[in-house]
Amino acid sequence: MAQENVEVVRRGYEDFARTGDFNPELFDPEVEVDNSNAMLDAAVYRGPEGLREYLSLLREMWKQVRVEPQESIPVGEEQVIVPIRMITVGRDEIETVARAASVFTLREGKVTRVKNYQSKADALEAAGLQE
Repeated sequence: MAQENVEVVRRGYEDFARTGDFNPELFDPEVEVDNSNAMLDAAVYRGPEGLREYLSLLREMWKQVRVEPQESIPVGEEQVIVPIRMITVGRDEIETVARAASVFTLREGKVTRVKNYQSKADALEAAGLQE
C-alpha cells in the first residue's frame, strides 16, 4: 500500500506540473488541506471547493508557480512526506525559490489530508521521524 500511495502523490505532482490544476480523481471528496503552518495564508481548506480556493490564492499571489518534489518518503501504510522546491515568479518578475514539505494522508488510493510544513525537518518530526 505504501508504494501505491507514493505513486498517487507522484501522479498528483505530475498532473499539477502539466495542467496547473489538481486532479480531482486523486482526492477524497472530504479532503482537507491544512496550510496553518504557513507564513502566508495560514488556513485550512476543505473539499474540492477548498482545493480550488487554495489554488486560486496561489495564482493571485504569484504570476507563475512551479513545484518540484525532491523525494517521496512513505511513512507507515497511510502517509507520504514530500519535501518540495517551490519556484515562484511574482508580479514584479522576481523569481523566488523556497523549500517546504507536505505530509499526505491517503486511504483507499485517495488523498484525504495534506498538511504543509515550512521544512522537511518539521514534516518528519510531525510524522515521528528524524532526518
